[in-house]
Amino acid sequence: MSLTTAIAERRRAGLSLAVLVAGMFAAGGAARGASREARPTPGPSPQSIGGLVERAPSPRPFDYSRLSTEATELLSREIRIDTTNPPGDELAAAKLIKEKFLADGIPATVWEPAPGRGIVAARLHGTGHHSAAVVLLSHLDVVPANPKEWAAPPFAGAVRDGAVWGRGAIDDKGPGVIELMAMLAIKRSGRLLDRDVIFLATGDEETGGRYGAAWLVEHEPDVFADAAYLINQGGSIMTRPNGRRYYGVAVTEKTPLWIRLTAAGVEGEGATPPAETTVTHLVAALQRVTGYRAQIRIIDPVRDYYKALAELDGGPPALRDLGRALRDDPKFALQFVATPRNNALVRDTFTPTVLHASSTINLIPGRAGAEIDGRLLPGDDAAAVVENLRKAIADNSIRCDVLLNFPAATSPRNTRLMTAIEKVAARDHAVVVPMMLADFTDSNYFRQKGLIAYGFTPIGLTSAEEKSVHGVNERMPVKELNNGIRRMVELLEAVAH
Repeated sequence: MSLTTAIAERRRAGLSLAVLVAGMFAAGGAARGASREARPTPGPSPQSIGGLVERAPSPRPFDYSRLSTEATELLSREIRIDTTNPPGDELAAAKLIKEKFLADGIPATVWEPAPGRGIVAARLHGTGHHSAAVVLLSHLDVVPANPKEWAAPPFAGAVRDGAVWGRGAIDDKGPGVIELMAMLAIKRSGRLLDRDVIFLATGDEETGGRYGAAWLVEHEPDVFADAAYLINQGGSIMTRPNGRRYYGVAVTEKTPLWIRLTAAGVEGEGATPPAETTVTHLVAALQRVTGYRAQIRIIDPVRDYYKALAELDGGPPALRDLGRALRDDPKFALQFVATPRNNALVRDTFTPTVLHASSTINLIPGRAGAEIDGRLLPGDDAAAVVENLRKAIADNSIRCDVLLNFPAATSPRNTRLMTAIEKVAARDHAVVVPMMLADFTDSNYFRQKGLIAYGFTPIGLTSAEEKSVHGVNERMPVKELNNGIRRMVELLEAVAH
């Protein structure tokens, strides 16, 4: 019997393969072009393979206390590996996760797309009754943190006040630990799901994914060739003012339009300035960009999101028909868009974030530049938007270059995975509310490849904890780390049947 045949036989028999590494990811995968939910031809029962396999014993109960302790320790260790991007340097974190999987007999492998950069993948095998695997996605890199502004060092992984503190605790090392520990919980319990679960932790997400998800889908597509569903960061569990809770699940997200503006001219002495310089041209251009207001447009997930919130807590009647209210009620419209998050969900936004000009105070620079974080609604034409910005700037001396852009994609709502999330939410006395992210994530790369991707981390956070993401004092409550593992286990069991 060849190795390939042996692997196929053992997978159909429902056995986990603890000794396979990179080559195991494509084994048993659905053929390209085939339905991702097509059921494979049933294989022989465990009793039929030469009498060598006995029926599996009854599953063992989950030890959530142990899992929570392990998760806390692992997250603390991972935070201590500084993966600030740039430069990223995720390789050490990827290796840490790989060893954690291997210690429990789950095959895992690491890639290094560029020196020091890291991606890790692992696969928990199921019985093979469903051909379509589920991907649990997270990322290893983090944004910078200024230690002077924090109450605890951002890369110490301190456990205090009932939480794990540090950059990445919520975005996105904590969610990755939840996904990892949920897979270990299922493996240790002896349960066999009806479909495989694939763990992916990429690098470079915070700067667009070139050395992370983008690299993976181009160079290692077989890793997820048999997958139909993907769960990534995005939504979470929210509590309304009246105490009612909902699971926010992102089915789409805005797409980046990162732009560099450059003013070119002649260097000169600061003591004898001309009437206009590269800096004055750039400042004027930025004033016009920040004053530019894109047209309001309500896409379906945003419309339905605000309607659901109004129904949850009897909010303003205007939210039940947001498009009409914004069109017909100018006072309401002004109040609504005055809230930054509301504004970001109904129009394109453009935020200057990076400035560079002279390296010394007494030199007029020959070049001055700025970088703008633009976020577009799904369906917007990036080329048309850039042209509108050029018209608003109205200065031919300003060069406008696109640094990052890709088309947005939306996942359908009526799916087996959404039904599974609804089951878990119902047990938690909550409802599911599909939504759009104002951010962008690596989900887009996989949606473009045909996967149904939802942004949802099964944890509840306070408003202060939410604001700590990309801010100061980021921390993951240990209680929610534990709750997240439990809910993720329930979700995987629900979608696997």
